[in-house]
Amino acid sequence: MGIAQELIQKQQSIENDRATFESHWQEVAELVLPRSNIFFEDNHTQGEKRTQKKFDDTATLALEHGAAAIESVVTPRGQKWHGIGVDESLENDQEAQEWGDALRDFLFRKRYGSRSNFASQIHECYLSLLAYGNCCLIVEDMLDGNIRYKASHIKEHYFLENQFGTIDTNYRKYQLTARQAVQKFKDKTPEKVLKCMDKEPGKLIDFLHVVMPDEDGDSGTNYISYHVFPDDASILGIGGFRSFPYIISRWVTTAGETYGRSPAMNLLSEIKMLNQMRKTDLRARHMAVSPPLLAADQSRVRKFSMKPDALNYGTLDMNGNPLVRPYQNGANIPASNDGMEQSREFINRGFFVTLFQILVESPAMTATEVLQRAQEKGQLLTPTAGRQMSELLEPMIMREISIYEDYGIFNDGQFLKMPESIKRTEGDYKIIYTNPLSRMQKAEEALGVERTIQSMLPLAQIDPSILERVDWGEYADLMREANGAPAKLFKTKEEMQAIEQQKAQAAQMQQLMQAAPQVAGAIKDVAQAQSYASE
Repeated sequence: MGIAQELIQKQQSIENDRATFESHWQEVAELVLPRSNIFFEDNHTQGEKRTQKKFDDTATLALEHGAAAIESVVTPRGQKWHGIGVDESLENDQEAQEWGDALRDFLFRKRYGSRSNFASQIHECYLSLLAYGNCCLIVEDMLDGNIRYKASHIKEHYFLENQFGTIDTNYRKYQLTARQAVQKFKDKTPEKVLKCMDKEPGKLIDFLHVVMPDEDGDSGTNYISYHVFPDDASILGIGGFRSFPYIISRWVTTAGETYGRSPAMNLLSEIKMLNQMRKTDLRARHMAVSPPLLAADQSRVRKFSMKPDALNYGTLDMNGNPLVRPYQNGANIPASNDGMEQSREFINRGFFVTLFQILVESPAMTATEVLQRAQEKGQLLTPTAGRQMSELLEPMIMREISIYEDYGIFNDGQFLKMPESIKRTEGDYKIIYTNPLSRMQKAEEALGVERTIQSMLPLAQIDPSILERVDWGEYADLMREANGAPAKLFKTKEEMQAIEQQKAQAAQMQQLMQAAPQVAGAIKDVAQAQSYASE
C-alpha cells in the first residue's frame, strides 16, 4: 500500500470516529450559527438561506456578544496583550529587556498589518470555540516575509493528540476550485483537474493535506507534510515545517475525547426549548390577532369578507346574535413570555453575556467593588478562556517567531539582532500575557491590598505613624496593574530618581541661601579681626 492510500484510509477512520460530534455540531449550527452549517454538505450553494429552523435569535446574538467579550479580555484590539520575557538571569540586563520589547512591537506591527487578516480571523476562532468547542487558525508563511492568518472551518480538520494531550497531527480534508488547484499545485496538478479547468473552472474538488511529526527525519524538519489527491490516491507534494502550521484549540475537553465541547453544546437543550417556545408563542399570537372563525350552517351564512369596513349580510340571527364569531382558545401569552425570558437569561449567562454587563449596569461602584467584580470575572473565565492562552495563542506566537527567525531577523546586522547575553541562554525567552484576563487574575492581590489599606485608615487616626510602613509607590503600581492603566501614567524609576536629585539640590541651595547672611557676617567679623590684629 502506498503512502497516499494509507493516509486516505487513516483520515476515513478518524472521520468515522468523529461522526457523533458532527451530528451534535450540526444541531448547534442550525440554531446558533446557521451560516456555518455545512457539516453534511460538500457542494452548498453560496448565499443560500440557512435559518429555516430558527424562530429565536437569542443564542445567535449571545454567541456574537460572548465572542466579542472573550476577545476583549484575551486579545483586545488596540492593546499589546502579551510581551516577550527573557531568562530570569537577564532581568536586570537592559539590552535584553529592550530586545524583548522590540520583538514584541515587531510581532504586533506585523500581526495587525493590513495584509495579515489576523483581527477578523481570531474573532472567527472565538465564535467557533463558543459554538463547536474547537477552532483552527492556519498561520501561513507567505514566503515574502509576511504571515497570513485564516480561520478554517472545523469540518475540514481531523486531528490527533500525542501522549501529552497536545495536538500534533492534523488531516485537513478541504476543497479547491479547479482554477485554485492549478494555481496551487502548478505543474503537479493532476490530469483530471486540468481537464476540469478547461470546462468547469469553478467546480469544487477534494484534496487532503496531512501534517504530522517527522519521526523518521525524512523531511529534515520537525513536521512532515503531504498533499494528497484522493481521487486517484496520488501525492502532489511532500514538504516540512519547523513549527506546526495548524493552531488548534479546544474550549473544554472531556476525559477520553479528543474534540472539545462548547457552551452552545452545553446549552443546546435550553436553546431548543426556547426555539420551540418561540414558535408556539408566534402561533398563539397569530391566533390571538387573526383567530379562526366559527360560523353557523353554511346555508345560513353568505359569503364572508374579512376586509375592513366590509358589509357581511346574513351573519346575524333574528335576535341580533352573530352567526360568525372568532375562536378564543384562552392562551396565556404573558405566562409564555415569562418562560422565554427565563430561558434567555440562562443562555446569556452561558455565553458570558451577563458577566460582562455587570460593570456597565452598575457604574456607581466603589474601587473595592470594582476590584471584587474583576476578581469574580477572572475566577469564572480563567478555567476556559485562560486555556486559549496556552493552547491557541502561545503556539501561534511561537510559530510566528519561528517563521520570522527563518528570514534571519535575529542575525547579526539585522534590526532585531539577538544580544550576546540572550545567545548565551540559547535564545531562551517566554510569553508574558498582559491582557485584561491576566489583570483580572491579579485583581485578588489588589483586592487584598485595598482591604488592608482600608482597615489601616481608622487605626491611623489613633497612630498616624502606622501608615509610614506602607510603600505607597508599590501600592500605586499594584493598583495600576489591576485597573489596567497604562504604564506611561506613572514616571519611571529613572525619572523619579532625577526628580529626587533635583529636590535634594534645591533643598541644599535653599540651605545655602539661608545660611549665606550668617556666613557673610562671619567672614566680615573674621576680616575685621584680622585687620585689628595687623594694626
